[in-house]
Amino acid sequence: MGVPQKTRRNVRRLRELLVGRKTMLIAMQDHPDPDAVAAAGALRAIANSVGGIACSLAHGGIIGRAENRALVRYLGLNLRPLEALAAERFDLVALVDTQPGTGNNSLAPHAKVDIIFDHHATRPASVSAPFRDIRRRYGATSTILYEYMQALGVAVDAPLATALCYGIRSDTQDLERDTTQADVDAYLALYPLANKR
Repeated sequence: MGVPQKTRRNVRRLRELLVGRKTMLIAMQDHPDPDAVAAAGALRAIANSVGGIACSLAHGGIIGRAENRALVRYLGLNLRPLEALAAERFDLVALVDTQPGTGNNSLAPHAKVDIIFDHHATRPASVSAPFRDIRRRYGATSTILYEYMQALGVAVDAPLATALCYGIRSDTQDLERDTTQADVDAYLALYPLANKR
């Protein structure tokens, strides 16, 4: 699977934003689903690889479904309650699978958001973010983040490949709903790396 031109163009801007930063808060939607969890894990891998950035992953609400809790455990993610963290204490704040002003995340309305990755319609509050990649046509945010990992040469280990596969499958209902060729290509590339159990 080749990396789309849009991703290749954006990689340089993302790298410039990450270099020299030490900490990043990666916030997900409240009650995050597998796509949000996988995308957050992928962005953490990118930030660790490109800039050596220490990341805190956070969300509001709970992770209710047993299989989603198992996914978080399998990935070894230390997810934190968003309300327990002060966004202004981080060098960068990122949102994955959500945007400012959607009402589905617990990030304070006044918090400055630096990075947004999402596959839903662009919200007005998102346009002020220094970096955003919002692809409404894509079936999953996991697909977008996988393209960045490819473009940046960031290795995808078995747990993250498993999460990204699961994120794509769950958000596209087994590649049958709102699916693009990019989602299919990402899934097919990740599947051989994933833990099938």
